[in-house]
Amino acid sequence: MYKIGEFSKLTGLSIRTLRYYNDIGILVPEEVDIFTNYRYYGNKNLEDAKLIDELKQAGFSLEEIRDNWDRFSDELFIKKKEELYKQIEGVEEEIKKLDEIRSKVHNGKIIENIENIKLMKL
Repeated sequence: MYKIGEFSKLTGLSIRTLRYYNDIGILVPEEVDIFTNYRYYGNKNLEDAKLIDELKQAGFSLEEIRDNWDRFSDELFIKKKEELYKQIEGVEEEIKKLDEIRSKVHNGKIIENIENIKLMKL
């Protein structure tokens, strides 16, 4: 069993994060001393912390992880993948818009009418 400080070092999660994860029910210590309120984590908690990190890196929110902890399914992963593709599409649109606006910049100002830029160059 690991005290919270040891567990923090092993997982790279801050003590504050570990307390928060406990509060929201996503990573609950294996034992809590009823007199001192010290939290003790075990090897299963280490595995869970790693899985939580991997799921977060894959785009899942803590709420999604908590709500689906014991019932992850192909459908859930497919849905998350579709959400990420939509985000990519949104970012691609933003990049396209940036390029559009960038093409209108002349001497630090955005000129709406492209003809005005041509006239300014003359």
